[in-house]
Amino acid sequence: MTEGVRVYQDSSCTVELTHINWGTLTPGSARACVVYIRNEGQEPMYLILSTENWDPLMASDRITLEWDYIEQRMKPWEDPLRITLTLSVSRDIERISSFNFEIHITGSDRFPGDANGDGRVNVIDLIIIGNALWSTLGNPNYDPYADLNGDGMVDAIDVIVLGKYLFKTSL
Repeated sequence: MTEGVRVYQDSSCTVELTHINWGTLTPGSARACVVYIRNEGQEPMYLILSTENWDPLMASDRITLEWDYIEQRMKPWEDPLRITLTLSVSRDIERISSFNFEIHITGSDRFPGDANGDGRVNVIDLIIIGNALWSTLGNPNYDPYADLNGDGMVDAIDVIVLGKYLFKTSL
């Protein structure tokens, strides 16, 4: 799933990517998939990666998804970024023979993790997210800037995004 951007299988952006078949993975292995991401909105944006809806749920403790995106701002309709997604399986994984999960790539006008928009990810952002934690769109405590992945709720995923970028800066 994407918001504000589109993900393609090819650099000419003619074949949109809707799913990835990672194939058979063994404990301790990793598999890479190259994708092309283009900002098809009207404003420059940063990208945020998150995963959700793991099946089985315990797979998220032993399988990780990372990317080689460097926190650069994407201009609208410029050449797509070539991004490598890497799925890694822990050596100590057990009792998981198949899995599914959703990959979310979201565009944001703010640097990832920067809830107050000052260009830095620090304790102030943590407080903002903490004050809105477990709130959803429409709730009086909901803060759209604390909802770092833009899914309509401030939850553990937003805390994870903040943790990944803590003490980084866009300046």
